[in-house]
Amino acid sequence: MKTPLKTTTPKRSLLPLALPLLGAALLHSACDQDGPVSEPVALAVTPLSGTSCGDPNSPTPGPNPFSEVSSISVAVRAWDSTTSLWSTLVKSSQSLREGQAVKLARVPEGTGRDVIVFAQGAGKSWYGRDTGVAVKRNSDNAAAMVLTRFGGFSCVPTPTDIVNTTFPSAVTLGDGRILVTGGFTDVSSDGGGTKLTAASNQAFLFDPRTGATEVLPNLGVNQGRAGHTSVFLPSKNRVLILGGMTELTLDESKPFPWVYDPARGRDDYVIFDVATKTFTAGTDRMTAKRGFPRAALLADGTVIITGGGKWPFDPAGTDQIQVDMFDPEDDDGQGGLLDIPPLRTFYWRAGHSLTLLDQAGGLSTLLLWGGTTPDRSLGHPAEIFRQSGRQRDGVNGTFIEVQITGEASPFSYFHETTRLSGGRFLVTGGSRFANGQLQAPEADDAWLLTYSELPTPKLQAKKVPGFGAGRV
Repeated sequence: MKTPLKTTTPKRSLLPLALPLLGAALLHSACDQDGPVSEPVALAVTPLSGTSCGDPNSPTPGPNPFSEVSSISVAVRAWDSTTSLWSTLVKSSQSLREGQAVKLARVPEGTGRDVIVFAQGAGKSWYGRDTGVAVKRNSDNAAAMVLTRFGGFSCVPTPTDIVNTTFPSAVTLGDGRILVTGGFTDVSSDGGGTKLTAASNQAFLFDPRTGATEVLPNLGVNQGRAGHTSVFLPSKNRVLILGGMTELTLDESKPFPWVYDPARGRDDYVIFDVATKTFTAGTDRMTAKRGFPRAALLADGTVIITGGGKWPFDPAGTDQIQVDMFDPEDDDGQGGLLDIPPLRTFYWRAGHSLTLLDQAGGLSTLLLWGGTTPDRSLGHPAEIFRQSGRQRDGVNGTFIEVQITGEASPFSYFHETTRLSGGRFLVTGGSRFANGQLQAPEADDAWLLTYSELPTPKLQAKKVPGFGAGRV
């Protein structure tokens, strides 16, 4: 069952040429010979107004902001290293008439500028932003951005040859583009039950600055996968795409219906070269087949890979409790899995989270949360990983158990953990383990975790009311 998206591709609108209502919108100023040098900044704006939202057989048309905008605000900001705050260099807000230009005087030269557009329509507001803009003398100084719904969702159009998928992987590249790979494309029902199958090897890039989608060559022969993960490797401008599965069973008799057979998992990886837009299969294998693994880039450029086993746990399995390390510098710079002494997490983890805690001293510390049952983790579903400064020499980092105070979230499978400031983390969603199996997500609260190092590693867990909807 392949269901292609029915979409339209957005057209790039370069102001001042293509806005029917805005007419010409141009940031500019004359050079001030006696003060800071000022230069014009031209806006390249794309309306994200495709028709890919909702049912692909009857998509919801995306409204075009250019047809209703009546007023606009444009601002240029710069980061102030002294105050550690953004400062507004220049800003203009005004109502619009057809054919009217928006003018900003005195946009100072400099790098790392933010250009922000806020447009108000009759019924909706629209927002666009370009970061890292360099304002130079005698230059066009283009700022490219996509206008999206402010306080709402916008449709992302994709070419018709991109097939709808379930459980793909997405990762942000160094230039802000997003690489999306894989995912299941078929649902089949036979004597063995209902299954997600036909893991795709498709790949495409989405550019949030322009709204454009680019179809890429596929991952390679026999490289189709879903439920995998991807990590951007900035030192090589490449992406590590690893693990995943080729099949996933849907058992509707279970409260949490997804059933994973590790025999359908993948223990290999693919490397995407951003510059050449090519995929290359890895030559070695992880210690285990990993479905829904977790991976994180460490401060020295290596990647730690954890979990990805059968959920809620596999009483006969030990492989997925082991950790793999990938090094982009291995194999003469081609990248490969490091041959390291055995390194294991304390507890079996599947559907857990792996989140950066800090990078003090040039070494990464990560929080592992959930993906284990209360009886197996002794009621403490967290542990800390501290990176080694000599991982490439075969000296492993260490895992440290973390005591939980307060009330730990029971929804510890397939949740989301978001790093906040001050050693805090917000845990939302997830499925709990009860009565011997995973349960369906419930409408319950989120949890705030606060980490303290001394005298012993602890996490204080506190309910945060108001989440109001169960989800995984």
